[in-house]
Amino acid sequence: MGNTPLNVQCVYGSAHLHHLQNVLIPALKSTTTRPVRLLTTNYDPHSQATLESGYVDGVEVLDVSNRSAKISGFAENHNRLFAGHPSGDFFIIVNPDCIPQTGSIDALISRKITHKSTKSVAIVEGRQWPFEHPKEYDSLSLTTPWASGAFSLIDSAFYKLVGGMEEMYFLYLEDVDLSWQAWLNRYSVLYEPAASICHFSAGPFLRKDLVSSEQYLSLRNFLIISRKFFGESGEKTALSLLKQSSDRDLSELAIAEYFKDYRERVATTYWGKRHRNVKILGLNRFHEWRKE
Repeated sequence: MGNTPLNVQCVYGSAHLHHLQNVLIPALKSTTTRPVRLLTTNYDPHSQATLESGYVDGVEVLDVSNRSAKISGFAENHNRLFAGHPSGDFFIIVNPDCIPQTGSIDALISRKITHKSTKSVAIVEGRQWPFEHPKEYDSLSLTTPWASGAFSLIDSAFYKLVGGMEEMYFLYLEDVDLSWQAWLNRYSVLYEPAASICHFSAGPFLRKDLVSSEQYLSLRNFLIISRKFFGESGEKTALSLLKQSSDRDLSELAIAEYFKDYRERVATTYWGKRHRNVKILGLNRFHEWRKE
């Protein structure tokens, strides 16, 4: 460990700059006793609004230029940050609209290194507040079917093994995909409620009469993940669920784009492989709802 910085990766847009500079970066210092290197990149290569590299509030900030030809996705940017900068045994990813709480990163690390089989832990996810995906997790082992990409620790050896996150999704469901790859490669995915962040997701406040990118991409990507992990039978079930969706027009657009641009690109690596935590229980439902 020593004085080697812990890599924390964050992909942002121009609208996030004020929050990053005035909230997230100052908060990072209190999350861990380790030195922190914040690796950032703007997903829009044409944007002039970027962070300045340097030391800010005790955090080393290294902003990496995005040399893509067009706006690049969540997975592509995180893969690029990881590939370009040695990360040690593990690294952290955090969304730009989050505030990690005091001691939260150390809580993720503690859960990773004190687990009964440290090398088998691929991902440790933190708890989101005030809004969170309903979590299914074992209260004793803390295992969970999938971990959100909003705030998680990721094992570097595992990330290299699977080639990083799947870039085909562009946005949404790449975290579910990565978690399932962990389970199918005999790693574990954990949920650490002691590692807390504030996540200012706009989802609960969006107008119901407007279509968000999350709504559309989640439908399209549901077809991709279903075919990747469950083959043609999974694809057939996913199509049936989409056709029963309350938003038929949006579903039809997603289905059309999937068949035109994505279906033939879906890798077959995980077809036929099974694990009790790799499951689809409904449209974009990948776990049992937590019972209060």
